[in-house]
Amino acid sequence: MARFRCRACAEEGSFVYDGRHACPRCGSVDVQFALSVEELADDDPLIAAMTALAESDPTEPTD
Repeated sequence: MARFRCRACAEEGSFVYDGRHACPRCGSVDVQFALSVEELADDDPLIAAMTALAESDPTEPTD
């Protein structure tokens, strides 16, 4: 279950994440989500970024 908070309608709650990036109540894109990695699709750009970061050299400084 994903948690969300909408800045447009002030709704807060949880719902089953289906890949949309909008408030499930009003449809606004001005919304914050908190979800687990397991809820993201394997081809989600966030998964690719985290994988690349994990595979990078840990001795290299990151800026």
